[in-house]
Amino acid sequence: MIKKNFLTGLFALVVFAADAKPIPEAQAVRAIVGESANQGARGMLAVAGAIRNRGTLSGVYGLKNPIADKQPARIWNQARTAWHASATNDITHGATHWENIKAFGKPTWAARMKVTATIGDHVFMRNNSTR
Repeated sequence: MIKKNFLTGLFALVVFAADAKPIPEAQAVRAIVGESANQGARGMLAVAGAIRNRGTLSGVYGLKNPIADKQPARIWNQARTAWHASATNDITHGATHWENIKAFGKPTWAARMKVTATIGDHVFMRNNSTR
């Protein structure tokens, strides 16, 4: 039974990895700006890392946040730099989710998450069952 479950899980992991598509840089940068334009370089790097760990922009509000359209070029450049740096520097320790708890309170989904870092106004989290 254990061998069958292991092989099934391994197969699912391989299939999932094969289906995974890279996140387009332009969309990632927009999401970073929309999520953390006011968090400085370190805050942007943290959001970028969590987006990479997540592997998708699904559920990331910053991608559609209209505040991104009002940001100056230096913020966009900072977000682009953060995206590139996040490929080799995960300061969130595996986080896949984040929230500005100070501004929005602790969401209900965070109850089942493990806090991995607090950077700027964001608290970064991942599933308790991972790592």
